[in-house]
Amino acid sequence: MAKLIRCSEIKQKLEKRWQGLVWHDEYLSGGAQSPIVVKLPKVTDKQLLHEFVSVQSWLNDLTALEKHQGINIERQAFRYKSMGMQVMPVAIYFSDIESLARYLGKRKQWQAFIATFEQVVTALPQLKPWVRGNLSLLLKHQESWPKLIGVCRYFIDNPQPNCYIRQLDIDGVDTKFIERHKSIIRTLLDEVLAPELINQRFNKLSEHGFERRFNLLYDQPVIRFRLLDSQFTHEFHGMSDLSLPLEQFAQLSLMVDRVYITENKINGLAFPAVNNAIVIFGLGYGVQSLSQVRWLNECQIYYWGDIDTHGYAILSQLRGYFPKTQSLLMDEDTLMSCKSAWGKEGKVHPSDRLANLTEAEHHIYTRLKQDHWRNNLRLEQELIPMSYLYDALKLHSFHL
Repeated sequence: MAKLIRCSEIKQKLEKRWQGLVWHDEYLSGGAQSPIVVKLPKVTDKQLLHEFVSVQSWLNDLTALEKHQGINIERQAFRYKSMGMQVMPVAIYFSDIESLARYLGKRKQWQAFIATFEQVVTALPQLKPWVRGNLSLLLKHQESWPKLIGVCRYFIDNPQPNCYIRQLDIDGVDTKFIERHKSIIRTLLDEVLAPELINQRFNKLSEHGFERRFNLLYDQPVIRFRLLDSQFTHEFHGMSDLSLPLEQFAQLSLMVDRVYITENKINGLAFPAVNNAIVIFGLGYGVQSLSQVRWLNECQIYYWGDIDTHGYAILSQLRGYFPKTQSLLMDEDTLMSCKSAWGKEGKVHPSDRLANLTEAEHHIYTRLKQDHWRNNLRLEQELIPMSYLYDALKLHSFHL
């Protein structure tokens, strides 16, 4: 026996479909011009006989709907065994989408939707297919479309601007708007710009991916490094401690044999002289920026980090860019020799296995994860005596 569906339940179901943008999509496809029909279950003979009061209440409920503009109830005569011929509602008809929107209290929203759609496709006709497939984004950014359109038109007229976002001269659009809306702007520019005007190598917003994708300038990571060979210092007019934007550092193409990388600033400043070598310091997980420096592929790289899970994660990350990278003072002998300096790592790295560790390194990493020696064990690199570093460099005959 079919349940008598009250008007409140019908409205809830219609609202759910509205939120799912069902009629929005149908309207843009040209399919929402005809009446919208909600079919009703047939009242049974048993319901009329045993639930007459409920049926009468339901009928009154439906009849009240006809007071709303654009809503009509279709009725049909049925012959019942117990009650004879009865005229019963079989469907609710909304004359058009406007009538439905008015009934749901969404008329202003609907009108705003139509106005926004017309605004976007009039200004940028090439976005029409995208809009039809991304109605939720159209509505999400409803208040921002005048500015979004302005940004798109600017890039169409000025592709690959090669300037900072702050320098974009777009009427009514400020720097902060673009910064806050990079995700949707990136999506729109992908639609309106020719593929050859987009740097397809950069697909993420992180690491200044937006700026690099559309040829904008950005505040680049600064690489701080020291020249460890006095000959290099002489060539740099006596300067040994240098900081350069990543792009300039990548263009140096220093003729060095060895590159040491250490996170701790003091370790970098105190690093001893080494033939044909430099030391880079202070990057942490920012070592990812070095992946753009091609001349590092010609060098032997040594990474000196903390003996903790994150230290090995950074090592693994770096070795992913430069497979020949070797670790320095990140072995078990160093760890065991510095027990008095053991500390506690805060949040342990979540991975059970890191892709680019050697067998020995992975053995230590696993033991750290398992609290083999101590809970969340950490040996910070700055607590390792410098004599250990001198010995390690002498062992490899690097030290001047």
